[in-house]
Amino acid sequence: YASGACGARRQRHAINHGTVGMITIDREKWADCIDELMPLCEQVFALEEARFTGLKLDFDTEMYHAVERCDRFHCLVMRENGKAIGFHWLFTTPMMRHKGYVQAHTDAIFVLPEHRKHSAKLLEYSTQYIKERASFWTLANLQAKDNSKLWQHKGFESIETIMFKKLGE
Repeated sequence: YASGACGARRQRHAINHGTVGMITIDREKWADCIDELMPLCEQVFALEEARFTGLKLDFDTEMYHAVERCDRFHCLVMRENGKAIGFHWLFTTPMMRHKGYVQAHTDAIFVLPEHRKHSAKLLEYSTQYIKERASFWTLANLQAKDNSKLWQHKGFESIETIMFKKLGE
């Protein structure tokens, strides 16, 4: 983890872009930065999940804290000059059918539209970060914003389609 509050942390990955500013990416504690990330969360949620579920964002903060304490939830944050411009949330779990292996699964990955030119940096950092912790990486591709060609270019292979069904109210 980065130490201290969101703004006062050790930077694991920093890129100086001269007049554009300093881009940093690091793992942060979810509780320390969720308030700042909330506007970004709302944008990614609005892409598809809000329409389909009919629900509002209502984070189970106790659960996030618990899985983070177990080192199963990872909150990677990309910043420009200290301001959050993107994030990648992922979970790591043992692969019970493959003893000794761990898989990472992207829960959400998002970069503000006006900062998408830096998306590759978040993906590069995420790839290195995940390689240190897992043997496989899975993610879902939203139909509303189909990036399957991008993911295939990054080495992902489409192996199944994720189906989602709302049950009851």
